[in-house]
Amino acid sequence: MKENNFKKNIAVITFPLINNYGGIIQAYALMSVLTQLGHNPTLINLKSEKRYISVTKYIFKKYFLFFLKKYRQVTLTVKDRKLEEFVNKYIESKSASIWNSKQLHRHFMSKKYDVCIVGSDQVFAKMGYPKFENDYSLGFVDDETKKLSYAASFGGSDFLGDISSVNYHKENLSRFAGVSVREKSAVQVCFERFNVNAKHVLDPTMLIDKKHYISIINSPLEQLEEKKLFAYVLDSDWEKNNQMSQFADRKGMTINQVNDGNSSKNIISMQQWLGSIYFSEHVITDSFHGCVFCIIFNKPFNCFVNKKRGADRFYSLLAMFGLENRIINSDINDDLIDWVSVNSKLEKYKKDSLNFLDSNL
Repeated sequence: MKENNFKKNIAVITFPLINNYGGIIQAYALMSVLTQLGHNPTLINLKSEKRYISVTKYIFKKYFLFFLKKYRQVTLTVKDRKLEEFVNKYIESKSASIWNSKQLHRHFMSKKYDVCIVGSDQVFAKMGYPKFENDYSLGFVDDETKKLSYAASFGGSDFLGDISSVNYHKENLSRFAGVSVREKSAVQVCFERFNVNAKHVLDPTMLIDKKHYISIINSPLEQLEEKKLFAYVLDSDWEKNNQMSQFADRKGMTINQVNDGNSSKNIISMQQWLGSIYFSEHVITDSFHGCVFCIIFNKPFNCFVNKKRGADRFYSLLAMFGLENRIINSDINDDLIDWVSVNSKLEKYKKDSLNFLDSNL
């Protein structure tokens, strides 16, 4: 990766890094890419809920409502500290904690950045986040700071805001030096809704070599002799579980299943999550980033299209690599994947995506 001779101080704004493997690893990847390009990135450390508030809720539900049966099994809403440890170790350059829009705006008034990048993830879905409403089109950032989006997503095939919201963000996006989006359909949304020309690029996790992720795993204990089917299913149900069980039985595999970290007690570290994909025999997932890392690691996989969390991103990603047949309908297709072709396309898209960043920085 070519280094830039003109080092920029870059602010990176994305969703708060909570119990979401994909959200955390994409932030790590974008920060790593910007560093490798020779710049000085800082993650703007947005927070969704103060820890003491979550702990207070937990204590109240666990003890004061103990005699209500539905609360006897309540679990702490601030999840496993392993994910927090990963963020602290691998994303070292972060701003002070920022809890709301007022603090965010004040931070940018007091701190000078050359560039502000918003993305990746579904940052364009509502152009905001609770306590940071309307902030993701960067209207609060002065025009002396170059503004970009990288692999921003609408979460679906359109922007669902009202006319006043569209007009507000349209004005803000017109001040961007460059707009890039994660889904192909988002290029059309940007043009039709906001009169902005956008570039279709790769998710930032796909811009760095897989050796970076392998070095993070750094645990030979993850590699087991038995054949493992890693089922990373955010929204499981009986039908999905039944299909996976039948497939595992047919292939002689044991199932290692992990669900959404926000609704399950089965929380694993980022290292374990990456290792579970890397060392598995096969992966079944309904996660966008689950699919992404199967492609990065050249791991046989299938996916349920998770319409609840946004279907368009699956279709867009899989179409880029000719992998539409990995979508699970009535059967699970375990035909061999032409990884030579997939990797060739990945290198092409990677070069194109890096060029967007490099040229706009």
